[in-house]
Amino acid sequence: MMIKRALILLLVAACGGGGGTGDDGDDTTGGDAGGGVDPTATTPKIGGCNILPADNIFNTKIDALPPLHESDDYIDLIGRGGRIHLDLGTQTDQTSDDFYGIPYNLVHGNSMTWAQVAYTTPDTDFDWDPKPESDCADASKGLVSPCDHGTAYLPFPNSAVVEGGLSTAADHQPAADHHLLAIDVDNCRLWEGYHVYKPSAGWQIFGSATFDLSSNALRPQDWTSADAAGFPILPLLLKPEEAESGEIKHALRFTIPSGSIRATYSWPARHHTGNHTELDHPQMGQLFRLKASFEIPASYSKQSKAILQAMKTYGMYLADGGSAWYVSGAPGAWDTDTILDEVQSVTGDSFEAVDIHSILDKAGFDGDSARVP
Repeated sequence: MMIKRALILLLVAACGGGGGTGDDGDDTTGGDAGGGVDPTATTPKIGGCNILPADNIFNTKIDALPPLHESDDYIDLIGRGGRIHLDLGTQTDQTSDDFYGIPYNLVHGNSMTWAQVAYTTPDTDFDWDPKPESDCADASKGLVSPCDHGTAYLPFPNSAVVEGGLSTAADHQPAADHHLLAIDVDNCRLWEGYHVYKPSAGWQIFGSATFDLSSNALRPQDWTSADAAGFPILPLLLKPEEAESGEIKHALRFTIPSGSIRATYSWPARHHTGNHTELDHPQMGQLFRLKASFEIPASYSKQSKAILQAMKTYGMYLADGGSAWYVSGAPGAWDTDTILDEVQSVTGDSFEAVDIHSILDKAGFDGDSARVP
């Protein structure tokens, strides 16, 4: 969720711990197991757009990196016996009570009319100003960042699909994340909104962020996004088309309770929540993975194998506060009869935290970029 940033400024390099429809395909290169570029690998693609560059950390294999010294402490805190929960569903009708997951929308930004939005909510739990850490556009569709003056516009289609369903409630209840993700396929730019409602007064949101899908640039330091870690959500979502292909070629996002997160962040995160200082609490942005010793049963379905292998090869990033071991996905053609039994049988003691210091120490590393040198 969008969380008010803390007043403590942190240097990223100094931090420890080191649905929509689209034609998913592959293009260009990704990362190797040691945190470098593997010319034989590929990066995800949606609607003709590469989902971040090949050398982006989210598209980089991390299975050869060492475990973090504090790994056991983190797993103990989150819960060794806790089971993975896949937050996704097969119902794509957002009016249904069985609509689960974070969907995404494909839009043509050059030809569509961009929606005027207001950064406001009647919910008294939201008592900060999101505009200084938000991105938007002006009337000519030019990027405005931060979006703290003038009238704001975003490429939200009238019939947008929103997490939890498009709500027209004027009182913004029930209060929930209500993420809206839109890929402008004309410009290969991702726009993500948080706490998105559409009462009769028009679009009302409480934060937004944009990402050039051809760039490795991170959010400005200490800026949130539609995710508390300052991450883009879409690149880390489980997507049914990818799982059905038999191989997911990117990292995933997951949540743990906010009370279990340390009030610092580690690269590539840009923002954190809470006020805990205990060193046995993982930082926002901490990378975890399924242990190499975990044997994926040969009898598992293609989708289950793809999900579990991605957790091994690319890992999962702590992206937000929520329920323990919840992994986000887009609603769609999931084989829930099998994946909910198979993947959700995996417990926390099968995971470990990953030490990424070898990446941070590489020549050419830039803490303001998600690029792996």
